[in-house]
Amino acid sequence: MDGIEPKKLDWTMLGTILILVGMSVAFVYSAQFKSAEAYGDSWTDQLIFAALGFAIYGTLVWFDYKVFATLSWWVYAGAIGLLLMVFLFDPINGAQRWIPLKVFTLQPSELAKIAVAIKLGAYLSAPDRDMDEWKTFFSCAAIAGLPFFLIVLQPDLSTSLILVPITLSIMLYMGVKRRLLLSGLAAVVVAAVVVCVWIRFEKPPEGEPAGKGQILPNMPLLKGYQKNRIKVFLMEEYDVADAGWNKLQSQIAVGSGGVNGKGYLEGTQNILGFLPAAVAKSDFIFCVISEETGFMGGVFIIALYTVLLGRCMRVSLRSRDEFGRLVALGIGVMLFCHVFVNIAMTIGVLPITGLPLPLMSYGGSFMVSTMIALGLVQSVYQRRRIR
Repeated sequence: MDGIEPKKLDWTMLGTILILVGMSVAFVYSAQFKSAEAYGDSWTDQLIFAALGFAIYGTLVWFDYKVFATLSWWVYAGAIGLLLMVFLFDPINGAQRWIPLKVFTLQPSELAKIAVAIKLGAYLSAPDRDMDEWKTFFSCAAIAGLPFFLIVLQPDLSTSLILVPITLSIMLYMGVKRRLLLSGLAAVVVAAVVVCVWIRFEKPPEGEPAGKGQILPNMPLLKGYQKNRIKVFLMEEYDVADAGWNKLQSQIAVGSGGVNGKGYLEGTQNILGFLPAAVAKSDFIFCVISEETGFMGGVFIIALYTVLLGRCMRVSLRSRDEFGRLVALGIGVMLFCHVFVNIAMTIGVLPITGLPLPLMSYGGSFMVSTMIALGLVQSVYQRRRIR
């Protein structure tokens, strides 16, 4: 049934979203106020993105989420169409990931993650679906595999990899060939370790001095910048003046904040330009927050995300049907991956990637897509099974 019933809304989730968005606007301003001439007033743009996101959020809460189960193929086909459309536009920094719009630049891969969760949820929740059939397994693999392949071609490996835990969590919950999935996951982990070791010990480009143990031939599977990110992570002093610069400065920013931080608008790594303004407001916004609010501010942000992710899992448990349960589960896993990877990369626990921090990082496409995802979760909660 369409409509919004305030008494049935998850106000804890909505309040957490409002706090995170408010902090996003404040710290995006902090990240760019000394370089506004070069990068514009990003905080006002972020405010507009958030307003647009909340409008779509409210619209999705109004409509019964079950309509997306019947329209799942259209949603999925639309996402694939947008992923194909990016190749019609000129590359930006060597990548074709965006569609220029008047309001913001659309990144279809963000919408594709939600579309995969919706399509998998609709497919696996069908009453006649047999989870033990090979057809079910390969159909799920194809649903996730097509957008995965298109996103890799852009290229955007880090975003494409988010589709893996979304798909695995939904399939494991539904019992689709669990033994095969777990065996495949173990094989992927082993392969990832092998790739990392290979990159760590591969020979450097011709003309550069070889380090200790660098004897393996060139690994052809990844591009140069992707391998550099792994080398920066594995080798402490690797290329700190270039590929490793952002990692070094982000760790300094987080560590220099101390317990209580340097104060709002007082973060020197950001203000003095050591942490580049182009990334400080987006992928490295957590560094800006940690430097200015310290350990306590970082813990507060993590606590907010813990509440938000916990509410998503609660919605999944209390859904009135399997489709709503699977969509909320997939979205919760997607948000967790973004939060975990983004924060982990800023403190040096994981390699640097291009994954933004939900509701915090600057960007219209990601802000709007995150609000779409959370609007779907709120719609599921409003129509939950009352106990």
